[in-house]
Amino acid sequence: MTKKKIDSQIVICGRGGQGVLFLTRLIDEVAVHQGNNVISSETHGMAMRGGSVASYIRIGDYASPLIRTGQADIILALTDSELQFNNHLLKKDTGTVFVNSPNKKNNAVNATRISKDLGSVVVANLVLLGYACKDDTFPFDFSTVKTVLKKISPPRFLDSNIEALTAGYQI
Repeated sequence: MTKKKIDSQIVICGRGGQGVLFLTRLIDEVAVHQGNNVISSETHGMAMRGGSVASYIRIGDYASPLIRTGQADIILALTDSELQFNNHLLKKDTGTVFVNSPNKKNNAVNATRISKDLGSVVVANLVLLGYACKDDTFPFDFSTVKTVLKKISPPRFLDSNIEALTAGYQI
């Protein structure tokens, strides 16, 4: 285990069925793997496939999982529509957004198209995460995320999950 002290607040938002909860678990596990305190919470419509889902992850010395307006360092948005509902949480000048979007804009990647090309639309979340791992503002490096993904991924999905994470990183 590499001890890397991190203080970061991350919002993951999307629709039910897009893998918000899996990304939350993965990022939580990566933070713990690196020796950090982590607290997280999933909220909004998780019981309804297609409904809004948002997860809050706070890495560091925090007592509550909720992220207030203007406090998120990073937003991972699995869809443009959910980004508009959660964008107020982002730090004004220093926050970074990574969004799954076909629109050409900063830090946007068409993870859905890439995942379809890989043969499984359900791995778009990992394409987006791989893409975020290349950025200096993201608190985790690709190799650590990949190592933890290998540990928590169900065996039958391991190869496609690693392929999706790698495809996002190689963009």
